[in-house]
Amino acid sequence: MSKILILAVDGGGIKGIIPSYFLTQLESTMGLPCYQIFDIIGGTSTGGIIATALTSPINETVPLTASEVLRIYSTDGDKIFVSQEFEELKYVSHYYGDDGKGNGIEPYLQSTYLWSSLNDAKNNMKEVLNGRTKHVFTTSYTINSNGGIINNPQKGSDYGPYLFNWLDASDYPSDDYYVWEAARATSAAPTYFPVAHVGGNQGPNSAANERWALDGGVMSNNPAIWSISEAFRTGLASSLSDIVLVSLGTGSYPAGAGLVTVDQGGLDPDNGNWGVAPWMASDLDDLAGIENGDAAIIKIITEAVQLVSSQQLIGLTNSGLSYYRLEPPIAQAQSQMDNVDPSNVESLITSASDYLNSPEGSSIFEQIVNELTSNL
Repeated sequence: MSKILILAVDGGGIKGIIPSYFLTQLESTMGLPCYQIFDIIGGTSTGGIIATALTSPINETVPLTASEVLRIYSTDGDKIFVSQEFEELKYVSHYYGDDGKGNGIEPYLQSTYLWSSLNDAKNNMKEVLNGRTKHVFTTSYTINSNGGIINNPQKGSDYGPYLFNWLDASDYPSDDYYVWEAARATSAAPTYFPVAHVGGNQGPNSAANERWALDGGVMSNNPAIWSISEAFRTGLASSLSDIVLVSLGTGSYPAGAGLVTVDQGGLDPDNGNWGVAPWMASDLDDLAGIENGDAAIIKIITEAVQLVSSQQLIGLTNSGLSYYRLEPPIAQAQSQMDNVDPSNVESLITSASDYLNSPEGSSIFEQIVNELTSNL
């Protein structure tokens, strides 16, 4: 009996180039699109965009190939990251959701996914494509249901983790969001984009439940643990030994996972005695002594949630889980999630290619191909 094959893709903005490149090589090697390889595909933020693009009816009834997804990241970054006029004031997000003139991440996603709902995508996969993928999800975090004051707030509807997903969309009209809404909500990174307002049957929104949602990276930038729980929740798996999990990162800058504590210089206190200003506004030095920009605490949290998930999954391999993770090291200059400069795009592709050609990357990739092939 073949195992349940899962693909989980991390968040990381334009660094989605890296997992997209990995998937071009996987599709080329196996001679199949991802929707004919994996039973479950899920992602956070940019990974959620990749997950939905690989499984939704975009080219009439057919999803995008990994190569087409890579092309989007390589050429359309400036259509997604559209700067707001007043970003220097730091009172608005850096980039538009929708500038009212057809520019920004929302119009871009709407033009890409059109008006297919999550349930439409599921039905198309089963009835038209006869594809292998049975479940797709994107992670998000709800901060409000209607935008106003909530009396007696309820977890799930008014606040808390929420997965846009095929199972619930097929069972409940209140969870059947447009695919573009699932992609928009999962990528609503605080300070980068406005909070996503989806559902509620307002304007271009679906008739699903209204919610204001944040990027899933605030809780699960690495969605791999969610993919395991979804395998069990959907009934596709009954034990860890049923599962093969392929987890794709968006590049790790190791020095960015820590900070110099003894002597930061300037006004920042020594020995980590930091209040709000250093943690949120100072350019604290990372482990390589390089200023890593403001909001150091957010960067540390983002790195932490990725590292924790991977360490937990390694532990679960002792109970039968087959787990593989591809993530190349990257430089500090490559680690910015909104650097859409063509030279940075090329450098990310090079890093992904070099990693797959390295002893570590090629070994893991070969193991992945062998495991997937034996379970198709």
